[in-house]
Amino acid sequence: MENPPGGTGSTGSWKATRGSVFAGPSTFFAEKQAVVIDFGRAYTKVGFAAESRPRHIFRSPELRARRRLGEDVSCTLTHEEWVDILDKLLSNIFFHYLSVSPKDRRVVVCDAAFSAAQFRSALAFVLFKRLSVPSAAFVIDMVLPLYLTGLSSGIVVDCGYESARVMPAFAGVPVLSAFSESFGAKEILARLRTAVTASLPQGDSDGLDSEYLWEDLMVRSCYVSCEFPPKEAPRSLKSNKAAALLLPGRDDAVVVSEACRREPIAEALFAPDEAKDEAPPGSTCQGIQEAFVRALRRCPIDVRAAVVQNVVVCGGLASLRGLLPRLALELQAALRRQPDMAPLADKLLFTPLDFAPICAVWTGGAVFGSLEGSEANFSAEDYEKGKPLPDWLRDGFL
Repeated sequence: MENPPGGTGSTGSWKATRGSVFAGPSTFFAEKQAVVIDFGRAYTKVGFAAESRPRHIFRSPELRARRRLGEDVSCTLTHEEWVDILDKLLSNIFFHYLSVSPKDRRVVVCDAAFSAAQFRSALAFVLFKRLSVPSAAFVIDMVLPLYLTGLSSGIVVDCGYESARVMPAFAGVPVLSAFSESFGAKEILARLRTAVTASLPQGDSDGLDSEYLWEDLMVRSCYVSCEFPPKEAPRSLKSNKAAALLLPGRDDAVVVSEACRREPIAEALFAPDEAKDEAPPGSTCQGIQEAFVRALRRCPIDVRAAVVQNVVVCGGLASLRGLLPRLALELQAALRRQPDMAPLADKLLFTPLDFAPICAVWTGGAVFGSLEGSEANFSAEDYEKGKPLPDWLRDGFL
């Protein structure tokens, strides 16, 4: 096959292959494709394997391990409580959103490496006992974006709702001991809510309780500076531009001035020390660049040069204006500050994705689900025989 003008043989072949997979009806789609589910902290993405985007994206229910504090003990959700939540959710996914029968569909679960064991066992119970799916594949979500790059080694930076997670992977195997995390969109939304509320007249905050509203304001108004802010400058001089935000359901506009600075709101991603007092209890108070360096330092020495040349940034917060250029500057500066890491700064490479960053994990799962002969399948027979479910933290599992 001839190479396209200005392209290489490998790139041209990849584009041609991608076009044949996702374009138009063909015999490839005669098979019943697997159902791919990505349980995100903020949004759940569902769809079919071998498709480039999910069929539906909706707000996730309470899927995290809520902690109930008592006098002497704190516990997570029980297996039965997870079953009640997931039974309704998965039935809604198969019969309402996708309109397919689960009995003849393989399922690919984009599984978080550190999710609660009760959640994973309840998920398998609902899939195999309630919905009777033939098999399910549990895949670590932080590895799936690498499927979109064509490389098996790299570092995935997932800028999500609750936190920004960083995990390296070498030859397709995640380095779980190098996992690190920092601030996420939740802290940015909290700072934005505080700043906008302070700009309103006292007691005039009606209609501002919707989470969708604050997410929309963050996307439209907040941005990250593409250059380092001057540390010696006073905070009042870092941003003297004013802007007006028209809040939904209100006739008046909120003027964003000194009391509500658009740029410093997002600076908590890189300068968490300034936002330490405003951070929720238990937060790591660590910038993305520091989390990246810590994850890289925990990798074996002979692996660092390979993974740093394929940095993949995904997640909903990755679409924030100016984030990628600023992140590149911050990572290079953070690496150069470490004598043993300085040579890696010149090898740092970001791999752009041809898909929406918020759906990168799901799309990687769709690619995984279209592959044949996967060893990650967990069949209904395995479940009946009592075979242990995938547990990424158990020694010797990977």
